[in-house]
Amino acid sequence: MKESIVVVSDTHGSLTAWKKAEGLMSRSKLVIHAGDVLYHGARNPLPDGYNTTGLIEEINKFKGSLMMVKGNVDSLVDEWVLPYPLPEYVLVEINGLRLVVYHGYQHNNEKDRIKFARRFKADILIYGHTHIPEIKNREDIILLNPGSMSLPKQKPAIPSVAVIKDNSIEIIDLDSLEIVKEMTLK
Repeated sequence: MKESIVVVSDTHGSLTAWKKAEGLMSRSKLVIHAGDVLYHGARNPLPDGYNTTGLIEEINKFKGSLMMVKGNVDSLVDEWVLPYPLPEYVLVEINGLRLVVYHGYQHNNEKDRIKFARRFKADILIYGHTHIPEIKNREDIILLNPGSMSLPKQKPAIPSVAVIKDNSIEIIDLDSLEIVKEMTLK
């Protein structure tokens, strides 16, 4: 039975990154994409495997449950080729957790992120944008950034995704599939 939630972000048009994560995504109950799906962005280099047409095809034929939000480089044109319009944020309750998902460009500090999450009584705030993976508990709200699948910016640069399970959240290195960060849930 599919129990985990896979959280991805910042694919920036990389078909290669999507393919690396397919195994994890296909075994999950839900895949959450925290934005910046297709375009690489004017300030970013082209990611490895940049192929928006191929990525569009893979996303549209994905058989699992997929939820995506709009990133700062996602456009109206992108929404025309994706399976549904991209909202600015979503609220979902799953496995007894209340999750709020947005890209993260809307706030550039922890205090504002926590304030935003509190508006929704969220247990977990999921965001991307920084391309740096993190899991931290602040004021009883878990801030979760899966990092970037295609353009990681932490040192060393590791493409990553997050997996939410019944009792833990893991950040997974997409190249080795090893856990690089982990937090136990209450």
